[in-house]
Amino acid sequence: MRLNNLVPMLNVKNITASLEFYEKALGFSVVSDPKAVEEWKWATIRSGSTELMLSESNCKIKLEKNIDPQLNTNWPVIFYFYPQSVAEIYEHVKSSGFSPTNLMNTIYGMKEFSIQDPDGHVLSFGEDASE
Repeated sequence: MRLNNLVPMLNVKNITASLEFYEKALGFSVVSDPKAVEEWKWATIRSGSTELMLSESNCKIKLEKNIDPQLNTNWPVIFYFYPQSVAEIYEHVKSSGFSPTNLMNTIYGMKEFSIQDPDGHVLSFGEDASE
């Protein structure tokens, strides 16, 4: 048995605000039918070969806001992305007016930073520090 792909679906409180964040901060584009956003409050978004699904939900999202995942281990899940250039995406996120953690070299050999989306989902970006 083999799995071919994974596309996480994130529950969000406001699909419009989440789409704006993912498009502006991280360069994702909506690839699903725009009617789905309007009618179902659901979208598939893509950046390169990376996809996420976002679904507006009335469920209580109990994620901590404003945590530093590089220092705090109290998060339920982290979404770890491997961009073409971690420094490039870091500068883009900062210049777009968002507040990521510091870009740093970790003890486990990665150069990385993190940011939280509007609902508190932790998004980390990294590459091998020797690159």
